[in-house]
Amino acid sequence: MRVGEALDRAAWSPIHLRIVVALGIAWVLDGFETTVTGPVLGDVARELHFSHASAAWVNPIYTVGMLAGALIFGPLADRLGRRRLFLTTLAIYAVATVLSGFAWNFAALACFRFLTGIGIGGEYGAINSAIEEFMPPPYRGRVDGAINASWNVGAVVASSAAVAALGLLPGGGWRAVFWFGAVVAIAAVIVRNTLPESPRWLEARGRAGEARAIVAGMFGQPASPGAAQRAASVEDSPASNAGYFAQIALLWRRTPARLIFSFLLNLAQVMPYYGILAIGGIAIFPAIGIPARSVPLLYLLAAAVGFAGQLVMAVSSDAWGRRPTMLLSFGGASLLCIALALTHATVAFVVVFAAFSAFSAACGAGTYVVVSELFPTDLRATAIGLSVAVGRVGAIVAPVAFFALNGRHGVGSVFAGMASIFAVGALAMAWWWRYGVEGRGRSLEEMTQLGAR
Repeated sequence: MRVGEALDRAAWSPIHLRIVVALGIAWVLDGFETTVTGPVLGDVARELHFSHASAAWVNPIYTVGMLAGALIFGPLADRLGRRRLFLTTLAIYAVATVLSGFAWNFAALACFRFLTGIGIGGEYGAINSAIEEFMPPPYRGRVDGAINASWNVGAVVASSAAVAALGLLPGGGWRAVFWFGAVVAIAAVIVRNTLPESPRWLEARGRAGEARAIVAGMFGQPASPGAAQRAASVEDSPASNAGYFAQIALLWRRTPARLIFSFLLNLAQVMPYYGILAIGGIAIFPAIGIPARSVPLLYLLAAAVGFAGQLVMAVSSDAWGRRPTMLLSFGGASLLCIALALTHATVAFVVVFAAFSAFSAACGAGTYVVVSELFPTDLRATAIGLSVAVGRVGAIVAPVAFFALNGRHGVGSVFAGMASIFAVGALAMAWWWRYGVEGRGRSLEEMTQLGAR
């Protein structure tokens, strides 16, 4: 029995739960860090004496750091292993967010937020790869989807921590908020240190004996030596000694259609969400008639409903399949954006926006479920890292583009633009339905052999 077969046949066990908790914390921290600066930024700017114009750059700088982290650490996770990288990136994050709490001026804060972004962005390739490679097919979609859904948990924790810290520690509470993230990260490092390396990655690197030993230790189902050694020479050996750019070139040669497809999905789910997150409170919601004091509540509603939407997506991706679930998610988000453009009454807008948040969040979590299954083991983290980086380019561009659209053509044009971007994701999923392969219930090895390349 191959290592992959042994992992796929294993029943759900405590080791799976430990993997989910230890690795899934990445998305809680991402949601925490993406959200946390908003509630405390006013206090930070006042204490460190920089302008609102400078403050507006804090989150984009963090996003650029995420882009860099995804580009740097995705390929490294394929070369050096999942375990080494998911320990390293979390350590970078922990140190950087502690330093953020010690920032003494805008330049220091910007530098530390950039480093924080590098740590979080670097998590995506190693974490998604490891989760996919450990989870049995019957659970893979719902586990990966639920873990990605925990982003909203981080967003809620960030808002709550900011309110508590600013209330209990007036004048310096914002520093404690950043340090809170580090405490969570240090606890996660301790748990992650107990996890083994991905047996699939070890097998792909020709370290079959280590892979078999880990599987035997986890589940008591060792793979046969001959099968594991054959597997190491069949699917994944071409990238064994490739350098950084050679890995990317090899990925492009082997799976060009899948790579473009993953880029489109990431852009389609990131751009509308980050665009509305960045400019909603300052430009969109006031124009609808929502008072400033109610804007945080609207974001909280969006996070709660979005979390529910992502959980539904996670379950349906294993029950119905990735393709119908994600086509419905992108198509529904696009149609609801059109409804938002046509809705002017405040109460109706809030109701439609809540529904939109559920579909939009499902697109976000579901994209990682789909993309993480598409690529061979030796290039999986590289592909995920590139896809995340492309998505973060969209996250940087979207707020600027939407703000310009709103200034020239009004709120309706912003939602029309969002609808168009989600429609691109729906079209990409329709193409994948026709030419790709359904991931529900299939092994990762089977996924790489079927469908469009």
